[in-house]
Amino acid sequence: MNDLLHEIQRAFALLDPPPDRSFEAARAALAFRDPDAALAELVASLTPAAAGLRGAARMLTFDAPGLAVEVEVSAGARRLCLTGRVTPARPARLTVRHAGGETAAPVDATGSFLADGVAPGPVMLHFALPDGASIVTSWTTL
Repeated sequence: MNDLLHEIQRAFALLDPPPDRSFEAARAALAFRDPDAALAELVASLTPAAAGLRGAARMLTFDAPGLAVEVEVSAGARRLCLTGRVTPARPARLTVRHAGGETAAPVDATGSFLADGVAPGPVMLHFALPDGASIVTSWTTL
């Protein structure tokens, strides 16, 4: 039975291998775990094409208990720019974890942030709040 399973696995690996992006996403997710952080899940993702627009930015909305994060994703030459707002407004330290590493940005007292130089691919936002609490978004692909 083990030989048969091994042959089936080998056939799938040759004929229909998993995409490289799935391995990237898995490695990124495991590298940046924070089990104590509250999870803000993706509840809305609006692409320009879905809205019938051209050239507009992608909009993402994440929700956690008592908190929402809205993010606008715009494309640069080779990197992405994330502009957003945390509500209710509060200062924090944002770390965007992405395929190219990490990009840090402050969240001001109005809840606004700007993170430039984000690599396309799997992305997760980590907000460190002044009281020591952390909020992380679910991983999403940009």
